[in-house]
Amino acid sequence: MLSHLLQRIEEIENQYQKSIMTPANEKNIELVKEWISKNIKKNLWIKEYGDFLRKADGLEFNGLIIYNANPNDVNNGIIGANEIWHENEWNNRYLFLGDSDISWYCFDIDYNVFVELDKPSGDVVEEFTSFNKMIEEAINSVI
Repeated sequence: MLSHLLQRIEEIENQYQKSIMTPANEKNIELVKEWISKNIKKNLWIKEYGDFLRKADGLEFNGLIIYNANPNDVNNGIIGANEIWHENEWNNRYLFLGDSDISWYCFDIDYNVFVELDKPSGDVVEEFTSFNKMIEEAINSVI
């Protein structure tokens, strides 16, 4: 399902001579993996997020951003975004994976569940059983 949604976005972007299907390089994926383990939770890695990065190094579409693996991208990179969001102490229980105008898309490290949080309250809007289900829902909301 996620691959199908990414393909739909790719077709839309191709109409404007753009592409979303540029994979992250393995070096950046490893840097992200190490950063998460060191700064968020030891040995935490979301395989589906890694699989996503190997298809598309992040996503920016209709206000939805799924963070990329570029360690130098302070706005849309997963490292830079998490450093910003973690300035608020209540956010420290989440690994932020993306956001939109009204939501954050995260992994709750205390409860091992994926969540959509309301911006700016931080209230849980919805819980998901996997990264893919969360991102599919997010993409469906902007297509």
